[in-house]
Amino acid sequence: MRSKGLRTVVTLVSVAFSLLYIYYAGFGYFSPESFISGYLGFTFVLVFILFPGSDKSPRDRITAVDGILVLSTIAVTYHYNVYFPVRYIERFGEALTHDVVFGIMAILLALEACRRTLGPALPLISVCLIGYSLFGPYFPGHLTHQGISLWDTAAWLYSNQSIYGVITRIFASFVFLFIVFGAILEMSGGKELFLNLPLSIIGRTRGGSAKLSAVASALFGMISGSPTANIVGTGTLTIPLMKRSGFPPHVSAAFEATASTIGVTMPPLMGAAIFLMADFTGIPYLEIVKVSILPSLLFMLSLLAVAHVYARKAGIEGLPPEELGNPWEILKNYWTFAVPLGLIFYMLGSGYSPDYAVFVAILGVAGASLLSRHTRLTIPQWGKILEVGARRSLTVGGLAGCLGIIIGIVFRTGIGTKLSILVVDLSGGYLILAVLLTALVTFVLGMGVSSITADYLLLSVLIAPALIELGATPMAAHLLIIWYSQTSNLTPPVCGGAFTAAAIAGAHPWRTGFFAFRIGRSLSFSATS
Repeated sequence: MRSKGLRTVVTLVSVAFSLLYIYYAGFGYFSPESFISGYLGFTFVLVFILFPGSDKSPRDRITAVDGILVLSTIAVTYHYNVYFPVRYIERFGEALTHDVVFGIMAILLALEACRRTLGPALPLISVCLIGYSLFGPYFPGHLTHQGISLWDTAAWLYSNQSIYGVITRIFASFVFLFIVFGAILEMSGGKELFLNLPLSIIGRTRGGSAKLSAVASALFGMISGSPTANIVGTGTLTIPLMKRSGFPPHVSAAFEATASTIGVTMPPLMGAAIFLMADFTGIPYLEIVKVSILPSLLFMLSLLAVAHVYARKAGIEGLPPEELGNPWEILKNYWTFAVPLGLIFYMLGSGYSPDYAVFVAILGVAGASLLSRHTRLTIPQWGKILEVGARRSLTVGGLAGCLGIIIGIVFRTGIGTKLSILVVDLSGGYLILAVLLTALVTFVLGMGVSSITADYLLLSVLIAPALIELGATPMAAHLLIIWYSQTSNLTPPVCGGAFTAAAIAGAHPWRTGFFAFRIGRSLSFSATS
């Protein structure tokens, strides 16, 4: 538990973070530099305060290293915001010594923030790519290149082509806002609608508690943006219900982890990867949403079928009527929280940008909460909600800098094109073999990188071009990678979603992970086929 003073600092920074970027969505930002560097600045400061550097780090205070990292983040954010425009307007992109020094600092901060939030796998990949940039002449065959100096590499990564580039812009513009919106909708009363309404309808059916997990996770996943937040938000209710119904702890946790992970791909949010896909391919966001509706529904229906079959074999009945609410009473008290969600669909369909749509929806949630005494909130409660929204975004935002490094190196060195040629050669020119190779690579990558967004980013620049060259449409190639990447959160040994659900269920993490992977991988194949 952090000290009271530190908790106050975290609350103030988190609330300011949420309010500022909600304001930006509605009224615009001052400059691209302040918008992007500010997002990373807020994110890194909170990560270095809230995520300990190691298992041995104290939990009641920040260490000297944490303090240095926080101060370094503030310094780098200020330097980039002030000097990057000067560098490109007055010096035509020429980097001076202070640019390179702060660039190296930004690289180290991005690597450490990602390590603390996701683990060492993605930072290690980033370091390997930086090494590839520096030592290009020493690589064999098609992988060789002339090499890029440390000076030029640091300057390139410390620019709007890398750490402060498209990845961070997308996270700041869309992903952060949807996560905050999800927290606001959930904590202001929407959670009652998304959990208790399906419970009252399907809870009485065979295996109803597991079916509730699928339906509630799909509804909650529409606006949560994070598998972990989805698991915590729904699993605290569904997992105890499943265990009480007769499901073993590891099975209960596996159903919830699988449902919550795939639930994040439900429209309209569909996770950070969808926004990256829209930017990379130029395909309108709304078109991707339309195409994704059917596979998402197929997956959820398949999961309902799996839950029913398992419950029938195990002799598990539905929940007793006394544990189920009255659906009409629930609708009467909480129906207003469906309006903001419908508002997002309407505004996206009318051509509004996702960030402005979610800005209006946030105002809609605030208005809806005032309509009933059951959901009316005080100012301190709103402050808590905004804090939770900002903190939930950290597990996603902590990746932004590292992903920016990867994108910067891939495009500067051309390694993406070279590896795509290799994929075409290995598949012998057959699309079906390339698809199977994609499934294999996502499985191997998911064993170490427990992030759908990170997996998609890597494979979208390394494998998607090969799939397109072999005949797949850009839409199909990128969505295939996104769907195959879903199980990265469930694949042992690094299966963050399964571990989170197992902790709630009191189950063995790896046993949960293997069972969840069995469900998730088979259903992802069936949904994408």
